[in-house]
Parts: sequence; structure tokens; C-alpha cells
Amino acid sequence: MRQMECHEEEIQRCGNIQFFGFLFIFDGTGCIAASENLVALLAKPMNEILGLPMERILPLLPASVAWDIKRIEEQIHGDIFSRFVERIAMQDHDYYLSIYRYDDKTYLEIEICSERDLKATRLFYYAKYLEEQHENAWQSLTVLIRQIIGFDRVMVYRLEDDGSGQVIAESLAEDMNSLLGYRYPEFDIPAQARALYTKFPARHVADIDAPTVVLQGRDAAELDLTRCSVRALSPIHLQYLRNAGARASASFSIIIEGKLWGLVACQNRKPLNVDLGQRHLSAFLTQYAINFYLSERRKENIVAQTIMGIMERDLKSELLVNNNIAVVLERFAPQIMEIAGADGLMIRHDRGSQTWGSVPTEQFQQQIDRHLTHEEDKELFFTSNFVYDLIQESQVTLYPGIIRINILPSNNWYIYLFRKEHLYEDVWAGKPEKIYHYDPERQVEFPSPRTSFEAWREIMKGKSIEWKKSELAFIEKVAQITQQAIAQRGGEIAELNKELVRANNALDTFGYTLTHDLKNPLSAIKLAAQMMLLKDNLPKDMLHKMANNIMDATTLITEMLDKVYQLTQSNNVAFTMELIDPRLKILNILESCKQQFEVDQLEFVLGETIPIQAERTLLYQLFLNLIGNAIKYSSKKAKPRVEIYSKREADAVYYYIKDNGIGMDNQDHAEIFDIFKRLPNSQGFEGSGIGLSIVKRIANRLSAKVTVESELDVGTTFCVKFNG
Repeated sequence: MRQMECHEEEIQRCGNIQFFGFLFIFDGTGCIAASENLVALLAKPMNEILGLPMERILPLLPASVAWDIKRIEEQIHGDIFSRFVERIAMQDHDYYLSIYRYDDKTYLEIEICSERDLKATRLFYYAKYLEEQHENAWQSLTVLIRQIIGFDRVMVYRLEDDGSGQVIAESLAEDMNSLLGYRYPEFDIPAQARALYTKFPARHVADIDAPTVVLQGRDAAELDLTRCSVRALSPIHLQYLRNAGARASASFSIIIEGKLWGLVACQNRKPLNVDLGQRHLSAFLTQYAINFYLSERRKENIVAQTIMGIMERDLKSELLVNNNIAVVLERFAPQIMEIAGADGLMIRHDRGSQTWGSVPTEQFQQQIDRHLTHEEDKELFFTSNFVYDLIQESQVTLYPGIIRINILPSNNWYIYLFRKEHLYEDVWAGKPEKIYHYDPERQVEFPSPRTSFEAWREIMKGKSIEWKKSELAFIEKVAQITQQAIAQRGGEIAELNKELVRANNALDTFGYTLTHDLKNPLSAIKLAAQMMLLKDNLPKDMLHKMANNIMDATTLITEMLDKVYQLTQSNNVAFTMELIDPRLKILNILESCKQQFEVDQLEFVLGETIPIQAERTLLYQLFLNLIGNAIKYSSKKAKPRVEIYSKREADAVYYYIKDNGIGMDNQDHAEIFDIFKRLPNSQGFEGSGIGLSIVKRIANRLSAKVTVESELDVGTTFCVKFNG
């Protein structure tokens, strides 16, 4: 025996309509189904009705209307809710005729008009009333809809997160008992009914005991009547209404953010029809009330967000200036607790914990932590019904409301918030239990509608007040701000460390640069001084030349020292770039290096020297190191040779320094610019391995690029590419 659930009933495929209406359904072939009461209305047998297209059906109606088929087609092919509606008179009664498209079919409905006449002038009154009473929009809505449809009871039924519902507003006849605050179980509105309420916002039944009208035609019982206003209701639902004492019913969906938020549920103790005009007006006012509700909720959110935003701003500011983040969080803990609406707060880290307000005992904290070991991967954990075990004392305070947010999980740094148990009484409209009956023909058990709606009271224990989405978002923001401050603090420390390393490296480089690059001008001064001391009666032109050499060398030393001093004072030095012809500098470097490395027999070839954009001192150091290396590493050859030349290609100038020295292996090319890197075959030559490192740094500063080609024991060619 199988148990059938309510949601298995396909209520949108009932094959019947209510007694007060007529229905045609068309597809591309013509009329595929029609309600059997149309035989009497059209005075034609069903076999003559089926198959006819809509443009031939409409003229058959006993109504004096000139049908414009083209206009109807244009109107019903808009969005999903587009309908063509016309008020017509037939057989001494007024009817609403409506045509719409759904599921690739065209539906033509006719339903009788209510005797309660709607006046268009009342619309302004309804809107004004809602506007003036907007602080309680739902209550105002029940008052207006009751005026419009004349029902005994109109209530707003809000769906809760657990699927149950609660009456939050109500307008009713004086002799009726109020259901305000009553709860209804989830199974009172099965899943497929909720789905229909989302797709089609109005549903009604004029008389639950009236006979229904059968649809005839092709697969009539299987046709989808989701958007059909005159669709007959499920027998189970009709019995539910009968048990609740209602003979007529109507409902209007409250859709918020695309989801079914609740219903305007209307009940009457006597049969009463709610016609299309009344339903449209009621649905319109429901949407109007939704807008007021959302507006009030936005205002509340703005106030809450403002309060939260001020605290978040202050927290962020404090975290940026105070290095001790734990102290800052502790200072803001009371505010965090108040804004989140918590009874207690705890900050825990690997060095201990601190609490504010009212928090669980150590025993209960251990239970919470044991449970949360399975939630380690969650940044945010929250619940309003945490279940404690081993509770022995009835007087102990429980905290079923818990939030835990990770600040630094690696350091076991968390923020906990707690809410105490909130005892309250739920009043249910009848005991919320599902009862099944057995159907011997289908051999299934099916749910029976509840027979009792008497107040059934239940004391709710073990839960706290639910955490709001805004409160959870606020706690996440606090954690995010703190984590950003920690990351920023860590980034600042890392950046300071990098700066310190760069500064130390720069100081080391400056020291090596001074000891390395000052050797050349100092050698020139030393050589001139030695010649002056050792030789008397030097020719006047020789003395003049030596004096010029000394002056040039001291000027160069002064400029280099000035640059080093500037670099020690600032990370950025504004070098003056100018167009320089390096020919004289190259010749001066040549003479100095020949004397320094004692290479009198050097063959030197100087080709064209194209002017380049560079800084004077840096350019001198660049050529000094490259030419010095070329002369040094070719000095032990039988016929040492160095060649320097330049050429222009496109927007660049290339300088080549070529020698026939010791060369290097191809595998060493990538490492030669590393500081203190000396090649295996450079033994026997003086040097510290920083010259080419200096060349690389200077080239980078001048936006130049240095490349090298070399062959072991054959020689080396350096190429420096200068832009423009």
C-alpha cells in the first residue's frame, strides 16, 4: 500500500470548471476543448463547436459585440499576463469575457459579473486609504478587500521559513472569532498549490457545494488550467474549506522578490462569487500594499544600515591606527553585541578568551565547540535552535541562538554571539497533524483535510529569536574589516621589510660602486701625481695635460659622490637626461684603463659614436665598466684588441663593445649580471664580480637593455640598446 501526498495531486489538470463560467481552449487547429455548458449557450452540439477557430466562435456568442480579431491577437501576444477583457451582456446577465495565451494555447473564458458594482471613482479612495495607513499596510489591505468583495473574513497569511504560516492581519464580521496570530501547518498549502499561487496571483471558488462543469474535447482532463480563473478546485481543498466553515473563498498572492511571501486569504460563510473586476482590483491593491511594505522595510534597513555603517567606519579607522587589533575588537565588543541584538559575546583566540554580557557556562561552551569541529570549513556558523545535551539542572539558562564568525582560523581566533532561549506560545488553528484515509479502489492512503480549527496551544522551547539577515551581514562585515586590517598590517610589515632589504642592498651596492668605479679616476690622479714627483722639468704641455686629467678625475669623483648622497636620501633621484656624444668619455676611459691594466700594445678601434639620451654620470659608469672589462679580460692576449662602434636601427641606438679576451661559456650568460658572480675562467684577473651588476642597474635606470654574445677563448661582445 502506497501513501499518496497532497503535492502529488495535479490540481491544475482537473478537467472541470466552476458553474458560473464557460471555457474554450484553442490551438493552431481550432477549438480542442470546451466546457459542456456551452452546448446550451450556443445552441450547438459539442461536435460542431470543437474544431472551430476563435474568429468563428466569437460571432456565435449571444452578445451584440463587433469582434476585432486583429486587435485581440495583438493584445494577448504581449507578456505572460496580457489579457483581452470585454464586458458583455448575454441572456439578461453581464459577463466578463477574457482571452489570453498560455502553454502555446489560447484560452477564452466567460464568467458572470458580480451584483456588487465597482465604481472607478473608488480607486482613488482605496489608494489614498492605503497611503494614509501605510504603517500597517497589511491590515489596511484586509479592510479594503473586504469592502470590495463583501466577504466575512479577509486575512493576510504570512509564510514562515519552516513552511508554516501565520495570520498577521485580519478584517472580519462582528460575530466571528478572530484568527489573528494563529499558526497553520505547512501541509495546509501543499507544494503544487504554492507553485500555482506564484504563477497566477488570484484564485477563488464561489460555492464549494455547487456542481462543476466538465470539459469535453481532445485530452480535456489533461489540459493545463494553471491560469484559468474559472478552474474548479481540488476536492480535498473544498473539503478543507467546508471543515473550516467557509462556503466561498478567494486568495491573492503576495509575491516578494519572486517568491511566495504570503497570501490574502478570504472566506465567506455563504456562497458568493468574486468576479474578474473585483479580483483584478484586489490583486492591484495587494501589489500596492506590497510596495508600501517594501518601502517601510527599506526605511528600517536604511536606519539599521546607518547605525551599522557608523560603527563599521569607526572600527575600520581604529584598526588602521592601532596596532593591537585584539584590543580594538575588545573595545568595540559592547557595540557589536548591541547592534547584533545578542545577549552575550565572546572573543576567543589561542591566548585565551574574553566575554561580555550573558554567555553560556564553560560546560556548554565545550559542547558548542565539539559540535563546531564539524563546521571548521564554514566562515560563518549560525543557528537559533542549538541543542545541548547533558542538561541536568532545570534552572540553567540555555543559549540556543549562536553565531560564530572566523577572524583568523589558523590562530583559533573567533567571535561568538549568543542569544538566550525565548519561550513563547504558538496558537495553532487546530492541532498541526496530518491524518490519512485509505482508498480501497486505488489502494493508497491519501491525506484527509483537517476537521478541527479550534485553537491549539503549544509552548515553544529550545529556540531563540531568529537571527536577521541584516544582523548576520553586519557580523560578516565586522570580520571582513578586521581581516582586511590584519592583511593590510601584514602587508605593511612585509613592504617595510622589502624596503629595508632594498635599502640594505642599495647601501651595499653604493659601497661596492664607490670602491669599484672610483678606482679609475683615482688611478688617473695617482698616475699624474707620481709623474710629477718622479720627473723634474716636465714640459709645460705635459703638466697642463696632467692638471686637466686631475681636474676631470676630481670632477667625476665629486659627481659620483653627489649621486650616491642623493640616493641615500631618497628612493627617487631626478636624473637630468640630455643628448650626449660619448666619444670623449670613451677615449678618456680608454687611456685610464690602458694605464690601470698596463696594456700598451692594445689595438683599439673606435667607430661612429651616435649621440644618445642619457644621464652624464651614469653613462660614464656604464661605459667605464664595459670598456674596463673588455681591456682587462683581453690584456693577457698576444695581440689584445677592443672595438667600439654604434649604429641606429628604427627608433633605437645600439652600442657594441667587442673584445678578443677570455670569453665565456654559453651556460654562464644568464648569471654574469648577478652581483659577486665571477666566471670560472676569470681567475688570475683582479675584480670583485660587481662591475656587470652595476652595468645592469644603470641600464635599467636609463631604460636601456644590455645583451651579450660570447665564445670561450674567442672573445665577448656586449650590446647596449638605448631608446631614441
